[in-house]
Amino acid sequence: MPLSRIRARRRGFIVVATLGMIGGLLALPAAEADPGVTVKTVKNAFHQVEAMNEQVNQLGVQAKQTQAEIDDISGDIDHDMVAYTKQKNELSAAIVQQQMDAPLGPTVSLLNSSDPQEFLAGLGAVQALNSTRADALEQFGKTAKELKNRRVQLRDRQTELKAAKKDAAAKRQEIRKKYDAAKAELATLTAAQQALFDGGTTNLNFEVAASGRAKTAVNFALAQLGEPYSWGGTGPGSWDCSGLVMKAWAAAGVSIPRVVGPQYAASQHISRSQLQPGDLVFYASMGHVGMYLGNGRVIHAPRPGRSVEITGLGGFSEFGRVG
Repeated sequence: MPLSRIRARRRGFIVVATLGMIGGLLALPAAEADPGVTVKTVKNAFHQVEAMNEQVNQLGVQAKQTQAEIDDISGDIDHDMVAYTKQKNELSAAIVQQQMDAPLGPTVSLLNSSDPQEFLAGLGAVQALNSTRADALEQFGKTAKELKNRRVQLRDRQTELKAAKKDAAAKRQEIRKKYDAAKAELATLTAAQQALFDGGTTNLNFEVAASGRAKTAVNFALAQLGEPYSWGGTGPGSWDCSGLVMKAWAAAGVSIPRVVGPQYAASQHISRSQLQPGDLVFYASMGHVGMYLGNGRVIHAPRPGRSVEITGLGGFSEFGRVG
């Protein structure tokens, strides 16, 4: 066989083999999602993020309390400083006046008196003056000590506030990392799994049987349907889970704590069978809270990227009543 024909046949074999390899690659199945990532694991990842957000909310509550203490202590210091300055000036003036009236002291002038009655009367006056001055000095010492203590308290509270803010900033960074990781896991789920994950709705297809304060709280919450979730959100316009229920009940004239755990602690604990519209529903982890509407439905602020929505009771296992 001529060499040219042999080379041509070889080229043909190479082309066929290459096409076969390409065809085989095209026939391979698409890359599958990590089998370890499920709807449940993604939900858990987002729940961890929200639980951390509640920790930041609690730090915020503590920071506000510490700031209020700082303001009170600062007011006390200002008040004590006025008294301190007044007492100091009065004592200074008395000492100066005494030296002007009797440079060597009032007792020296009495020693030169030839009249016993005058001496005794003068001695009594000196004793009274010294007693009054001693009382003033004692009060001045108390005021100075109180002022010093308040300044120490102020420094301590300022240190606490600085530490709380630093801790909150660190946790916010950690929240962002965990949230990005949870979003990445969510993106690996199939469209059907993602639809299952985001199963909430903004449509209410029944009449909520609430009355009194509970009705006011429910109506407030329903008015926020479709508004976005935001970390630390207490409205208006954006919410996190605990911020929504706090403001809903505030609209009804009922004050409840800012953070999920304390909200549960402040409520009357009830069973699932006792649930009524307006009651609060919690995850066992105390990382999430919603408000019961009836018919097994709950209104809540779910997570970043979502809005206030209506969902089922799945995941909620602890229940409380307020108002």
